[in-house]
Amino acid sequence: MTTDWDGPFEDVLREHLSLLAPDVPLATDSNLSGLGLDSLASIQLLLSLEEAYSVAFPDDLLNADTFDTAGSLWRGVASLRDAADVR
Repeated sequence: MTTDWDGPFEDVLREHLSLLAPDVPLATDSNLSGLGLDSLASIQLLLSLEEAYSVAFPDDLLNADTFDTAGSLWRGVASLRDAADVR
């Protein structure tokens, strides 16, 4: 299975998915709420990702669509990371 994200993203994400076993692959279309990401875990994940990538999530990315799947979350992180690299 191929994913678009880097290793640190998956490491941080796995820390916040209480229902994902360590030996189960994480797919781009993996539903995060189905893997145990609730509202509190989403906030903790958000803070962890902001710290890991030195980015800040703007309000327009703080929605259910962004945190729906591993792929949608990575697209949000990648867009913020790429924008930070441009500055």
